[in-house]
Amino acid sequence: MESFRDGWAFQGTSFMVCQTLLFVAAWKGVDFYVSRHGPIARARKFTLLNSWIYSAASFALMILIASPSLEKTARGLYHASKFWEYVDVLGVRAGGGLIDLHFAFHHLTTPYLSYVRVILHSDGWRVLAILNTLHHGLMYAYFGGAGLLRPALEVTGTAQLVVGIGGEAWMLWKRLGKADEVVWPHAVGLGLLSAYLVLWVRDVRKRRQQHVGDGVQNQLSTKEE
Repeated sequence: MESFRDGWAFQGTSFMVCQTLLFVAAWKGVDFYVSRHGPIARARKFTLLNSWIYSAASFALMILIASPSLEKTARGLYHASKFWEYVDVLGVRAGGGLIDLHFAFHHLTTPYLSYVRVILHSDGWRVLAILNTLHHGLMYAYFGGAGLLRPALEVTGTAQLVVGIGGEAWMLWKRLGKADEVVWPHAVGLGLLSAYLVLWVRDVRKRRQQHVGDGVQNQLSTKEE
Protein backbone atom coordinates (compact mmCIF):
# COMPACT_ATOMS: atom_id res chain seq x y z
CA MET A 1 0.00 0.00 0.00
CA GLU A 2 1.11 3.54 -0.64
CA SER A 3 2.81 5.82 1.83
CA PHE A 4 1.41 9.30 2.08
CA ARG A 5 3.71 10.85 4.66
CA ASP A 6 3.56 14.27 3.02
CA GLY A 7 -0.19 14.30 2.55
CA TRP A 8 -1.03 15.44 6.09
CA ALA A 9 0.69 18.10 8.18
CA PHE A 10 1.11 15.80 11.18
CA GLN A 11 2.87 12.99 9.33
CA GLY A 12 6.45 14.22 8.92
CA THR A 13 9.36 12.87 10.94
CA SER A 14 10.27 16.32 12.25
CA PHE A 15 6.71 16.85 13.41
CA MET A 16 6.72 13.51 15.22
CA VAL A 17 9.78 14.43 17.24
CA CYS A 18 8.56 17.96 17.99
CA GLN A 19 5.11 16.83 19.09
CA THR A 20 6.65 14.37 21.55
CA LEU A 21 8.80 17.11 23.06
CA LEU A 22 5.81 19.45 23.34
CA PHE A 23 3.66 16.75 24.93
CA VAL A 24 6.34 15.87 27.49
CA ALA A 25 6.79 19.57 28.29
CA ALA A 26 3.03 20.00 28.79
CA TRP A 27 2.89 16.84 30.90
CA LYS A 28 5.75 18.02 33.11
CA GLY A 29 4.15 21.44 33.41
CA VAL A 30 0.85 19.96 34.61
CA ASP A 31 2.70 17.61 36.94
CA PHE A 32 4.68 20.51 38.41
CA TYR A 33 1.52 22.51 39.04
CA VAL A 34 -0.46 19.65 40.58
CA SER A 35 2.39 18.54 42.82
CA ARG A 36 2.48 22.03 44.35
CA HIS A 37 -1.10 23.27 44.19
CA GLY A 38 -3.18 20.10 44.09
CA PRO A 39 -5.67 18.91 41.44
CA ILE A 40 -7.02 21.44 38.98
CA ALA A 41 -10.69 22.26 39.48
CA ARG A 42 -13.07 20.40 37.15
CA ALA A 43 -10.24 18.45 35.53
CA ARG A 44 -11.88 15.16 36.45
CA LYS A 45 -15.21 16.21 34.96
CA PHE A 46 -13.41 17.27 31.80
CA THR A 47 -11.65 13.90 31.62
CA LEU A 48 -14.95 12.04 32.01
CA LEU A 49 -16.52 14.10 29.22
CA ASN A 50 -13.49 13.58 27.01
CA SER A 51 -13.72 9.83 27.62
CA TRP A 52 -17.28 9.66 26.31
CA ILE A 53 -16.43 11.80 23.28
CA TYR A 54 -13.37 9.69 22.49
CA SER A 55 -15.40 6.51 22.90
CA ALA A 56 -17.98 7.68 20.36
CA ALA A 57 -15.24 8.87 18.00
CA SER A 58 -13.51 5.48 18.24
CA PHE A 59 -16.63 3.61 17.17
CA ALA A 60 -17.16 6.05 14.29
CA LEU A 61 -13.53 5.61 13.26
CA MET A 62 -13.90 1.83 13.38
CA ILE A 63 -16.72 2.04 10.84
CA LEU A 64 -14.64 4.37 8.67
CA ILE A 65 -11.65 2.01 8.75
CA ALA A 66 -13.87 -0.85 7.59
CA SER A 67 -14.72 1.13 4.42
CA PRO A 68 -12.04 0.37 1.77
CA SER A 69 -13.06 3.32 -0.38
CA LEU A 70 -12.11 5.74 2.41
CA GLU A 71 -8.80 4.14 3.30
CA LYS A 72 -6.57 7.19 2.95
CA THR A 73 -8.84 9.31 5.14
CA ALA A 74 -9.17 6.49 7.66
CA ARG A 75 -5.41 6.05 7.90
CA GLY A 76 -4.88 9.75 8.50
CA LEU A 77 -7.61 10.02 11.12
CA TYR A 78 -6.50 6.85 12.88
CA HIS A 79 -2.99 8.27 13.20
CA ALA A 80 -4.39 11.60 14.40
CA SER A 81 -6.46 9.84 17.06
CA LYS A 82 -3.25 8.78 18.80
CA PHE A 83 -2.44 12.42 19.51
CA TRP A 84 -5.90 12.90 21.00
CA GLU A 85 -4.95 10.33 23.65
CA TYR A 86 -2.48 12.87 25.03
CA VAL A 87 -5.50 14.73 26.41
CA ASP A 88 -6.21 11.71 28.59
CA VAL A 89 -2.76 11.79 30.17
CA LEU A 90 -2.92 15.51 30.85
CA GLY A 91 -6.47 15.29 32.17
CA VAL A 92 -5.75 12.42 34.54
CA ARG A 93 -2.68 14.15 35.94
CA ALA A 94 -4.51 17.48 36.18
CA GLY A 95 -7.17 15.74 38.24
CA GLY A 96 -4.57 14.47 40.67
CA GLY A 97 -4.16 10.98 39.22
CA LEU A 98 -0.82 9.26 38.74
CA ILE A 99 0.55 8.08 35.40
CA ASP A 100 1.95 4.55 35.66
CA LEU A 101 4.52 2.85 33.42
CA HIS A 102 1.99 1.26 31.07
CA PHE A 103 -0.02 4.45 30.67
CA ALA A 104 3.07 6.55 29.98
CA PHE A 105 4.85 4.15 27.63
CA HIS A 106 1.71 3.40 25.64
CA HIS A 107 0.70 7.01 25.07
CA LEU A 108 4.23 8.12 24.23
CA THR A 109 4.83 5.39 21.65
CA THR A 110 1.51 4.65 19.91
CA PRO A 111 1.82 7.72 17.64
CA TYR A 112 5.10 6.24 16.38
CA LEU A 113 3.52 2.83 15.90
CA SER A 114 0.72 4.32 13.80
CA TYR A 115 3.22 6.52 11.96
CA VAL A 116 5.35 3.54 10.96
CA ARG A 117 2.63 0.92 10.43
CA VAL A 118 -0.24 3.02 9.12
CA ILE A 119 1.25 6.10 7.47
CA LEU A 120 4.58 4.87 6.09
CA HIS A 121 3.90 1.15 5.63
CA SER A 122 0.28 0.09 5.88
CA ASP A 123 0.30 -3.57 4.83
CA GLY A 124 -2.18 -5.41 7.04
CA TRP A 125 -3.06 -2.32 9.07
CA ARG A 126 -6.85 -2.57 8.88
CA VAL A 127 -7.47 -5.65 11.06
CA LEU A 128 -5.45 -4.38 14.00
CA ALA A 129 -6.87 -0.86 13.64
CA ILE A 130 -10.45 -2.17 13.77
CA LEU A 131 -9.70 -4.23 16.88
CA ASN A 132 -7.87 -1.28 18.43
CA THR A 133 -10.69 1.19 17.85
CA LEU A 134 -13.21 -1.33 19.19
CA HIS A 135 -11.12 -1.73 22.33
CA HIS A 136 -10.72 2.02 22.74
CA GLY A 137 -14.42 2.61 22.22
CA LEU A 138 -15.23 0.21 25.05
CA MET A 139 -12.33 1.29 27.26
CA TYR A 140 -13.10 4.99 27.16
CA ALA A 141 -16.77 4.28 27.81
CA TYR A 142 -15.56 2.40 30.88
CA PHE A 143 -13.40 5.38 31.86
CA GLY A 144 -16.51 7.51 31.47
CA GLY A 145 -18.38 5.42 34.02
CA ALA A 146 -19.66 2.29 32.22
CA GLY A 147 -18.28 -0.11 34.81
CA LEU A 148 -20.07 -3.15 33.36
CA LEU A 149 -17.63 -3.13 30.45
CA ARG A 150 -14.63 -4.13 32.59
CA PRO A 151 -14.79 -7.91 31.77
CA ALA A 152 -14.98 -7.19 28.03
CA LEU A 153 -11.86 -5.03 28.15
CA GLU A 154 -9.63 -7.92 29.16
CA VAL A 155 -10.85 -9.82 26.10
CA THR A 156 -10.59 -6.99 23.57
CA GLY A 157 -7.32 -5.69 24.98
CA THR A 158 -5.65 -9.08 24.84
CA ALA A 159 -7.15 -10.01 21.47
CA GLN A 160 -5.92 -6.90 19.66
CA LEU A 161 -2.37 -7.40 20.90
CA VAL A 162 -2.21 -11.14 20.20
CA VAL A 163 -3.63 -10.65 16.71
CA GLY A 164 -1.27 -7.75 16.06
CA ILE A 165 1.80 -9.64 17.25
CA GLY A 166 0.84 -12.70 15.22
CA GLY A 167 0.27 -10.61 12.11
CA GLU A 168 3.54 -8.73 12.41
CA ALA A 169 5.49 -11.93 13.08
CA TRP A 170 3.96 -13.60 10.03
CA MET A 171 4.63 -10.64 7.73
CA LEU A 172 8.17 -10.32 9.06
CA TRP A 173 8.86 -14.01 8.52
CA LYS A 174 7.39 -13.89 5.02
CA ARG A 175 9.67 -11.01 4.01
CA LEU A 176 12.93 -12.07 5.65
CA GLY A 177 15.69 -12.92 3.21
CA LYS A 178 14.05 -11.17 0.26
CA ALA A 179 16.19 -8.34 -1.05
CA ASP A 180 13.30 -6.26 -2.37
CA GLU A 181 11.18 -6.46 0.80
CA VAL A 182 11.09 -3.91 3.62
CA VAL A 183 11.09 -5.63 7.00
CA TRP A 184 11.92 -2.94 9.56
CA PRO A 185 8.34 -1.60 9.93
CA HIS A 186 7.17 -5.07 10.95
CA ALA A 187 10.07 -5.39 13.39
CA VAL A 188 9.06 -2.07 14.96
CA GLY A 189 5.43 -3.15 15.14
CA LEU A 190 6.33 -6.53 16.62
CA GLY A 191 8.58 -4.96 19.24
CA LEU A 192 6.10 -2.31 20.39
CA LEU A 193 3.10 -4.64 20.41
CA SER A 194 5.07 -7.22 22.40
CA ALA A 195 6.01 -4.56 24.95
CA TYR A 196 2.36 -3.50 25.20
CA LEU A 197 1.33 -7.11 25.79
CA VAL A 198 3.84 -7.55 28.61
CA LEU A 199 2.62 -4.37 30.31
CA TRP A 200 -1.03 -5.26 29.66
CA VAL A 201 -0.70 -8.73 31.23
CA ARG A 202 1.14 -7.17 34.16
CA ASP A 203 -1.74 -4.75 34.75
CA VAL A 204 -4.41 -7.45 34.40
CA ARG A 205 -2.65 -9.60 36.98
CA LYS A 206 -2.30 -6.68 39.37
CA ARG A 207 -6.01 -5.88 39.08
CA ARG A 208 -6.97 -9.49 39.69
CA GLN A 209 -4.71 -9.72 42.73
CA GLN A 210 -6.16 -6.49 44.07
CA HIS A 211 -9.68 -7.82 43.49
CA VAL A 212 -8.86 -11.01 45.40
CA GLY A 213 -7.26 -8.98 48.19
CA ASP A 214 -10.31 -6.73 48.45
CA GLY A 215 -12.55 -9.80 48.63
CA VAL A 216 -10.54 -11.31 51.46
CA GLN A 217 -10.54 -8.00 53.33
CA ASN A 218 -14.32 -7.73 52.98
CA GLN A 219 -14.76 -11.25 54.35
CA LEU A 220 -12.56 -10.46 57.35
CA SER A 221 -14.46 -7.25 58.00
CA THR A 222 -17.77 -9.13 57.87
CA LYS A 223 -16.54 -11.74 60.36
CA GLU A 224 -15.31 -9.05 62.74
CA GLU A 225 -18.71 -7.39 62.68
